[in-house]
Amino acid sequence: MPLKFLLPFLYSFVASLIAIWFLLRLKFLRSNLKNRFGGVVVIVVFVLTVLIDRDLVITRPIAGILAGGLLILFFGLWDDLKNLNWKWQLVFQIIVAVVTISFGVRSGFIGNPFGGAISLSNPAIYYFFYILYFLVFLNSLNWLDGTDGLAGGVTLASLGTIFFLSFKPEVNQPAVAILSAIAGGALLGFLVFNFNPAKILAGTSGAWFFGFILASLSIFAGAKIATVMMAALIPILDLARVVWERWRSNQSIFQKDRRHLHYLLLERGIGERKIFFLYFFASVLIGTLALNLNGIGKLVMMGIVGVTYIILIKKIIKISPPLLKGD
Repeated sequence: MPLKFLLPFLYSFVASLIAIWFLLRLKFLRSNLKNRFGGVVVIVVFVLTVLIDRDLVITRPIAGILAGGLLILFFGLWDDLKNLNWKWQLVFQIIVAVVTISFGVRSGFIGNPFGGAISLSNPAIYYFFYILYFLVFLNSLNWLDGTDGLAGGVTLASLGTIFFLSFKPEVNQPAVAILSAIAGGALLGFLVFNFNPAKILAGTSGAWFFGFILASLSIFAGAKIATVMMAALIPILDLARVVWERWRSNQSIFQKDRRHLHYLLLERGIGERKIFFLYFFASVLIGTLALNLNGIGKLVMMGIVGVTYIILIKKIIKISPPLLKGD
């Protein structure tokens, strides 16, 4: 691997390790507060490493990613301190999306799996589409953050997919590869302390940032949306199912409960480490397949994974119905 990709990864990894190690030893911060600062460290390390990297030119889209990350840092800390309700969280997520898109993290088209491209040149259309896209990623990774290391592991695997995607001839985006390497290094340093049993948590800042960086880089990489969605397909499918089930039950779709797949697996006696590796390797496998499939192949693969997911959920629920209390 060329040094311009390896060194940013190593710098952010070491910086994240040292910062979290130091944070955990601070005496003046309450444990219940500093233990949720893992995501803060990831964002700060990512932003600083991007700013000092000599191989990166801070274009408007990269500035948009940095601005979005800093907004998430602010809003996430506010939520961790004040425990905001879902309406405020949704408003903040939309603000983050609008700011990032306005900086240029968008594309005037997306690929059509049946050939050609679908135009998104109308601002009303692309703002609506990309805001929805950001919301899907922010909430699917946020809702996945229920067991140690899980959201971070899926994000790391998905960043690997984006990293290799950026070298494909039709993408050819070295800047995306560097950004993925920096984010991956910062995240890996966090996972050293977040792996079960976790010594530090992502907090709202981290959980939102995980989804945000995947959405941003997939758009920046030439709107390679289907490829990155496949790498994060399991949490996205889980989000869609849980929203549907809550809506059918006349609940708020943001009502916390234990319908999520990782909670169902926990209730069946599967340990958090096994769940981590199950999700991580599934994301690696699906992401690798996505890199080597054409548009139709990706649709077929999504269908196969979707059907498999539904069958698995039905079997688990039949054996062990979910506890619908708390999160």
